[in-house]
Amino acid sequence: MNSSLQVNTPQQSESTQRVLLVAYYFPPLGMGGTQRVAKWGKYFLRLGWEVTVITVKPIAYYAFDDSLLDALKGARIIRTGSLDPARLLYLFRRKKERAAGGKEGRIPTLPKAINKGKAGLYWFLIPDARILWLPFALWRAWREIRQQKIPFIVTSGPPHSSHFVGWILSRLTDIKWVSDFRDSWLQGNLLPTPTALHRWLHRAMEKRILTDAHAVTATSQMLAEALARTGQRQAGTTHFLPNGYDADDFGTPVSRTDERFDVAYVGAISSFADPRTLLEGFRLFVETAQLSPAETRLHFIGADVTGMLADRVHENNLEEYVNSRGYLPHHEAIHALRQADLLVYLVRPGSFSALIPGKTFEYMAAGKPVLAIGDRIEGMQLLMKHATVRQCEFEAIDAIRLALLAFYQEFHRNAEPEKKMPPEKFSREWQAKMLVEIFSSLLHS
Repeated sequence: MNSSLQVNTPQQSESTQRVLLVAYYFPPLGMGGTQRVAKWGKYFLRLGWEVTVITVKPIAYYAFDDSLLDALKGARIIRTGSLDPARLLYLFRRKKERAAGGKEGRIPTLPKAINKGKAGLYWFLIPDARILWLPFALWRAWREIRQQKIPFIVTSGPPHSSHFVGWILSRLTDIKWVSDFRDSWLQGNLLPTPTALHRWLHRAMEKRILTDAHAVTATSQMLAEALARTGQRQAGTTHFLPNGYDADDFGTPVSRTDERFDVAYVGAISSFADPRTLLEGFRLFVETAQLSPAETRLHFIGADVTGMLADRVHENNLEEYVNSRGYLPHHEAIHALRQADLLVYLVRPGSFSALIPGKTFEYMAAGKPVLAIGDRIEGMQLLMKHATVRQCEFEAIDAIRLALLAFYQEFHRNAEPEKKMPPEKFSREWQAKMLVEIFSSLLHS
């Protein structure tokens, strides 16, 4: 397995500097998963490549961020229809708004009924509900490949059904196909498999994709190694290509206008990131240090997918101390992250050990101290190597209190640790150059 590549952009003819990116989740959809392919597109354009993106038309989703499209004005973005539930829900709600004479708008959240019913869809739609996007995406991708003579295609999952676009096209054409895994397919229980038959089908599909892809990329080293074993892949064809930070987001200095101790968690509140013990530990920290809301604040910046954050805050009587700002455009979230005095990294027990949340690299780039709570997944281990971190077990509420006190005392004495610079290999630009290296190796293999 090739986990480190020399970043020397290969000399290629203009006819080979074209790439097709296939991603169901893509801006203006927000949240971390959409940024990986969008940032690749941004830096491919800067490297002089022609970029075409196949994605879906508007769907019902948790969050939106139009600003992520600002750097992609030179890309050809094709949005197709789909018969998957998120797309149909969007169309149904839009039709109701029109019939009611209301102003047409986006669907800001997924209704709870849809969330509760999603598991049932996995009985019939394999490997996932987005398989109903496949015919639309496949048709448009095939047309673009023929018309533009595109030599490279990257399919990014989840949804893992998107990989079948690359699998089919790599058999119908001479295109070189890179299958990108942002998450595991079967490991970590990210996809429900209701029966043994379903699990067998998933395994067969996963193995076929991993066996036939010309190259495979994964967001963590452990995941890359597991995928290589599953597909029995040749050495040098499976690559650890992590998420990263965009240096453009951290170029200008950020100033503070107050002396309040600001603690921030940046990212979605979900089943993987449970704030319960953080809130309990923060309450004890405030009581111990006898701090007022003017002296310290806990910020939550990101979508609350669970819908439980407000209840958790109320249970701890922290309404005056907690500022829940919800999902913000990416540049605003980064600005808030850089203004904080302490960042929080949450990992619920039992999380997939090969997980590296996208925020890991932006936490590194911010150069702030980090309170890490939970299991030492691969992302936390990486953060502990490249940032100043105090780590507490998830249920160790008193340890969380003491860690917050220690960070506060350092802040009060202006004794914060010297900022560490993250390795360049974790930058978004570096990731795009690594992909170009992979393309070059495929072209000449």
